[in-house]
Amino acid sequence: MKIFFLLVWGMLSLSLTGVMVRELWIAPSWSGAFVLLLIAYYSFCFFQLIRAAYRPWGLLGPRRRSGYWVCLVLLPLTLLPLRSAYDIWLAGAYRLDADAAGPSLNLLIVRQLLAWLQELVGYLGPTLVLIAAGVGMALLLLRLSRGQVVR
Repeated sequence: MKIFFLLVWGMLSLSLTGVMVRELWIAPSWSGAFVLLLIAYYSFCFFQLIRAAYRPWGLLGPRRRSGYWVCLVLLPLTLLPLRSAYDIWLAGAYRLDADAAGPSLNLLIVRQLLAWLQELVGYLGPTLVLIAAGVGMALLLLRLSRGQVVR
């Protein structure tokens, strides 16, 4: 199984890197360079996660390392609420898009909560909530990663 996961990791990493390098060659941009850097970061973290998970007692043992790499894999996802807060700040208001509301009840509740907060406090309310959520998730993941054993 380890060889299978490493083969899948290698094929995905090389194909995504190749596509991104081609796009950067055709049309260089800062966003393309950032995406290439993000692909390299995820490739490294997933490689280390596969290595750590297949060590003796890699998942549950006293010298576990996989939790550390899972925290590092999830860390860039904390930028999503910060990006949403930046978009709200640029627009000057939180816009509730009726077409984007799918069948997810949790998403609908969060959107209505942010819309209510905007009515109550102004556009600064949803912005501050999203900033607090993004920074809070990042701090939580960094705190969890400190508890993992890496040697």
